[in-house]
Amino acid sequence: MVVKIITDSTSDISPEVANAIGVTVVPVYVRFGDEVYRDGVDISNDEFYQKLATSFVHPATSQPTPEDFAKLYSDCSKEADGIISIHISDKVSGVYNSALQGKKMTKEECQIEDVDSYVTSVGLALIVMAAAKLASSGGSLLEVLRRHGELLVEYILPNLLTR
Repeated sequence: MVVKIITDSTSDISPEVANAIGVTVVPVYVRFGDEVYRDGVDISNDEFYQKLATSFVHPATSQPTPEDFAKLYSDCSKEADGIISIHISDKVSGVYNSALQGKKMTKEECQIEDVDSYVTSVGLALIVMAAAKLASSGGSLLEVLRRHGELLVEYILPNLLTR
């Protein structure tokens, strides 16, 4: 069974690492005034920081559209038996909601599971990399989802409860 892992660019997984571990990264949009870029596609981290230092306009971000997700899910389903799409916490971004809406727009050619990671940045990256490792070793959709739950219980929830 082939399980594809998808995440968003807030995970800060570089294109090189994503390619090496078989993860598809959907970019969030970064806006500097009237200029809109897809994070990691149209603007690199270095370019972003250079623009941040020199621009008079503070950047804003927005989540990928449901149509972005629908197209991605459709494309990935051609090569997969299942898709797990793991995203930044819905408490800080609308990415997860866009993913859910995109799934509804997709004619399910394979099982698609959208997952709210409950975390951001490095925490999200670690969960995604663990999922990718299990998926690449032949783990089923259910096994990968179960491992996500275990990671939440072992590492993420204790930190949230001690705040």
